[in-house]
Amino acid sequence: MYPVLDYDKCVGSLACYEVCPADVFDTEEKEGGKKAVVSRADDCIECEQCVDACPTEAIELVD
Repeated sequence: MYPVLDYDKCVGSLACYEVCPADVFDTEEKEGGKKAVVSRADDCIECEQCVDACPTEAIELVD
C-alpha cells in the first residue's frame, strides 16, 4: 500500500511530509502553493501517520 493525495482537499500544511518516518514525500510547487507529493511510494511502511496527520483528510492508502 502507498499514500495517494487528493489535491482538491489538500491545503498544503505539509503535515504528512513532516511526520513520515519512511521519507515517502517530497514537496513541490503546485496550484495553490507548496504541497507534498509522493516520490517514493515503494518505501511506504503503511504506518498511516500521514493519514492521521492530514488536517483535511486528503490522504488515503491504496493498493
